[in-house]
Order: sequence, then C-alpha cells, then structure tokens
Amino acid sequence: MNFITPQKNKVKVGRGRHPPMTDYSVYRFTGKEAVFYMTLETMFIGVMAYLFYDSVFAFFLLIPFAILSLKNKKEQLCQKRKQQLEIEFRDVILSISSNLQAGYSIENAFQEAYKELIILYGRGSLMAHELSLLLRKLANNEQLEGALLNLAKRSGVQDIRDFADIFQIAKRSGGNMQAIIANTAEIIGDKQAVRLEIDTVMSEKKLEQTIMRYIPFLIIFYISITSKGYFESLYHNVAGWLIMTAALVVYGLACKLSDKILNIEV
Repeated sequence: MNFITPQKNKVKVGRGRHPPMTDYSVYRFTGKEAVFYMTLETMFIGVMAYLFYDSVFAFFLLIPFAILSLKNKKEQLCQKRKQQLEIEFRDVILSISSNLQAGYSIENAFQEAYKELIILYGRGSLMAHELSLLLRKLANNEQLEGALLNLAKRSGVQDIRDFADIFQIAKRSGGNMQAIIANTAEIIGDKQAVRLEIDTVMSEKKLEQTIMRYIPFLIIFYISITSKGYFESLYHNVAGWLIMTAALVVYGLACKLSDKILNIEV
C-alpha cells in the first residue's frame, strides 16, 4: 500500500523546546477567574456574616468556608475541562480514522487531524495545544506512542489512557490501527451521548437545586426586613452563635449531599 504524504499541506512544526504541558488533574485560576470568584466568595460570606451573625468579626471567621468553596469550584472546572478534552479527543481520532482510510500514514494522519481541529475548535482549544506538542515531539524524532502515553498520564481521562495503552501494543505488534481508532471513537461517542442524555434529564433538578440553595438566605432576609428584631435573640450571644453555626453546617452538608446526588459519573 502506498501511503500519501502531501508535502505542500504538511504542518510546519519547529524543533526545539516543547510548549508547556498541562496537568489536567490540577486546575489553576486565570487572573480574571481568580478576581471574579474571590469577589463572589467575599460577597457571599459577607451576606452570611450579616444574616446569620450580624457581625463583622464573623466575616473573618467564615473565610475558611470561602477557601473551601474556591477549592470546590476548582474541582468543578477541572472536571468540566476533562470532559471538553474528551470531546475534542474523540473528534481528533475520528479525523485520524478517516485520514487512515484515505491512505495517510499514522503520523501524517495526526498532522491532518491537527489542521482540521484548528478549523473546528480554534488554535486555543485543548487538543490543538496537545497536538501541537505531539507534532513537535515527532519533529524531534520522539516516538508517537510515547507522546500519547504522556498525554494519557496528564489527562486523567480513562478513555485516553485506554487508547494510549492499546495504541502502544498495536503499534508494536502490527495490529489494525484503523479499526482500533474507529472503535475508540465509537466508545467515547457512546459515553458522551449517555452523558448528554443524563444532563438533559437532570437539568431541571439542577435548576431546582440552585434555587433551593438561596431560599434560606432569602427567607432570613425577608423576615429580618419585615419583622425587625425577630432574630435579635440569636445575635451577639454564645447560644445564638452556636445555633446559627449549626444551621450553617447543616446547610453546607445539604449542599454537598445534593452535589453528590446530581453528579452522575459515566
């Protein structure tokens, strides 16, 4: 079989230093995200300090809760980024599969997939960055399977790890690469379809969860405005602080439990 190697359309990837590698199990806020979420959490604990304790001192005591909330937000964004990486990865291997059918070698199939991915998602997409890194490694005469294993370890996505392991075995043993890639794309596509269906079914419940999270604050605020002095017996005394703190702990546990109930892994 004669492999097609079109030189005029070949992706130009320079040798030398690799682009930075992303650890997808760790999420770091950008500057704008850090300012936005810290401002949001500061406002939230300010509201809690006012409604539950009527104290400026309580604001500083609630800072650890804001830190925990920021950590939880990072975990959510990290999971969302992994899901996006998985979606883009499926499109990449679909493109590679079609390129192999057209007669490209496996390395050239990755190059063509990179160009198609840029058109589909743009140069700033997750897999565009990863393919750029992979192609640079190939230009430096590194093994393709090694580059894929490196991505698999950093991704934290089980399907990518499985694909990298199978790809390595198939490359060494001369397996049917086209069938392996097509099968992987089908498996990931099925998982994404199931996840989309679950998200559609759970969207109403998630909206209800969001509304219920703010109901306690609205009730306390409404009562404090319409019935002056109603909560005075709970402010500025030890017994009141203990009762309000217990209420906040129960509220926090309820939010955590609702997140676990609605977070269905596929």
